[in-house]
Amino acid sequence: MKREGVVSGAGWRCIKTAAGLLAPLEREVVLGDLAEADRGALRGLIDVLGLAARRQIAFWTSWRPWAASLGLALPASLYLMFWSVAAGDAAGSLVGEPSNLRLLWLCLSRLLLLSCWSWTTGYTVSAVSRRTLWASLLACCVPCLDCLSKWPGHGLSGLELLIFLVPGLGGAWCGRQQLRLGLSCAIFLMAIAMLAPITAGTGGWMYGCWLLWPGGYLLTKAIRRPALISKSH
Repeated sequence: MKREGVVSGAGWRCIKTAAGLLAPLEREVVLGDLAEADRGALRGLIDVLGLAARRQIAFWTSWRPWAASLGLALPASLYLMFWSVAAGDAAGSLVGEPSNLRLLWLCLSRLLLLSCWSWTTGYTVSAVSRRTLWASLLACCVPCLDCLSKWPGHGLSGLELLIFLVPGLGGAWCGRQQLRLGLSCAIFLMAIAMLAPITAGTGGWMYGCWLLWPGGYLLTKAIRRPALISKSH
């Protein structure tokens, strides 16, 4: 192929990797132009990274990246880490007393709440600003790494802090794939989100309130969709 003759081997692979920062349609156009321009690997890589940087800067002129990263991912991760530890404690206690129904209910209820809150947050972060998802992940990881560095232990694994990441990443993937939620599902997630400030206690209710707006976002989106569909018909 012509592009293999112009920029071959590792150079072309680096350019293709950098082009992954661009939108799919724009990526194909850019790679096609570079294949015909014969500018060399280094110049092509610089051109692609420069274009990707300009695109990213343009995204941040909107409110969406700021709301997704600093307005949701950062504060929500603090609250979700607290509940990850609570769910881990309940699971650890249940291992010691597997026949204790009260501990079983406590463990299952905490895991359900944590999973729903994390999934809803991840979905909303990704749906609000898919092109800057990396920034939201960074905003989530910073407090996680800080807490891990200060984790006292007390016989507990630091991984308990990160239980919320599993459903959270699943929600982010669904949001990136633009998975459509039905109205009943959105109502359920909103109802679960309303439990966050109630179950947080006096010390963490403010952080719990941050989980209300992703639930409200999903509910509003689900309500508007049938209206838009009916108008189109």
